[in-house]
Amino acid sequence: MLGLMSGPGLFAVVVTGLVAGALARALIGGKRSMFGALLIGLAGALLGVAGASLLGLPMKGLAAFSLASLAGATGLLAIGALFARR
Repeated sequence: MLGLMSGPGLFAVVVTGLVAGALARALIGGKRSMFGALLIGLAGALLGVAGASLLGLPMKGLAAFSLASLAGATGLLAIGALFARR
């Protein structure tokens, strides 16, 4: 999977993952730091793109990377909010 995302593809996932982490933090809320949200956004972006490619969805273009990254980051932040201490 990461072998297919070399060069500009991997860079696009990283950048959109960081932006998706910030957007997901705004959507989910909570007391997570911005740095933590960016890291979770990056991990969510990688998981989102990997999951979309496993499902056979086309991952070409910035819009596809952005949607998969936002979905993965929002999902990870939502799961993290479920298990957060109150």
